[in-house]
Amino acid sequence: MTKFVFDACSLIYLTKINLKEKLTKLGEVIVSQTIKNELVEEIDQFEDAKILNRNIEKKKIRESSYKLKNFFTTKNLGKGEKDTIEICLKDDGVPVTDDHKALNLALSIGLKPKTSEVILLDLLKKSVIDYENFTKSFEELALIKALKPEVVKFFYKKAKEIIKNNINNSTEEIK
Repeated sequence: MTKFVFDACSLIYLTKINLKEKLTKLGEVIVSQTIKNELVEEIDQFEDAKILNRNIEKKKIRESSYKLKNFFTTKNLGKGEKDTIEICLKDDGVPVTDDHKALNLALSIGLKPKTSEVILLDLLKKSVIDYENFTKSFEELALIKALKPEVVKFFYKKAKEIIKNNINNSTEEIK
């Protein structure tokens, strides 16, 4: 089973667009202790924090038991992003982050990070959500993240390719 190690921002985005509950259909959802603390820090102020806390308590979101060794230091990343990358290096995980510096670092050291947009595409590819659900969720995410029009266009194009491939694959199975 794929281990997705989330940073706080990505998990909050997916919670805001009501798709966090579907993440376990892709694989295991893991966070570092730092990220867990960030997620529930203002539990009395944000409904998202309450939802995420319940998921942690019910073990839908698992806190990593890996003891961080501080493999690397960087002034460019927050502790949560650094912890996420370190856990992925040690535990063969997939980092999920929307932080550009964390994405670049993860790529430069050989990891294959995903953003919240790519997770949406994965949900579509695995038929966890349909195209209508994808477009509704993606529109919400695009507003939250203030995505540029060319980025929005790129992800819609990718989604249409996935739908086309899913239809072609279904047709092949019938033959």
